[in-house]
Amino acid sequence: MHHPLYKKMSFILFVFGLIIGLLIALSAEQFDHITTTDQFCTSCHAMKTYIGESETYQSSTHRTHTSGVQPGCAECHIPKGLVISTYTHVVDGFSDLLGQLNYDYEDPGVWEKERSRLAYAVRDTMRKNDSVTCRNCHIEALIKPKRKRGQKLHEMANENQMTCIDCHYNLVHEEVKPRDTFLNSAGEK
Repeated sequence: MHHPLYKKMSFILFVFGLIIGLLIALSAEQFDHITTTDQFCTSCHAMKTYIGESETYQSSTHRTHTSGVQPGCAECHIPKGLVISTYTHVVDGFSDLLGQLNYDYEDPGVWEKERSRLAYAVRDTMRKNDSVTCRNCHIEALIKPKRKRGQKLHEMANENQMTCIDCHYNLVHEEVKPRDTFLNSAGEK
């Protein structure tokens, strides 16, 4: 039999653990909220200059859609959900920090040289996760292209188990030609 003091201490430790867990979850949610704003994403000079103020970005369909919906950086780059969102922030944030430390992105020549590598990395990640961030806003079954060509291509993409990024890879940022290996492996997640 357990001593009454043991039961009382166990209960106190349980409640304390519950409170600490709740505080950690709330802190992670607040962290995610702060770090998913366009203001945060473009807070470094390179992102503001090359992405946030880019004519291609500002005039893209995702930024000028007539529905009034205007997805920001996080909608395309950070999956929804507290755990996966926090994980992505930590991993990608650390990678971005290393990039800032290792490359002088403020030098347009360095940025231009690295831009393709960065685009390829994002495309590969989106393919690997089945374009999950696209699917946060777009419901595939409801996508009805107006032109016959688009209808046929979407039909073929579904039949071949392709994902959004397999075709839609230059939507918002300055054009980066896809690697041949990327194009040849469309439909392979």
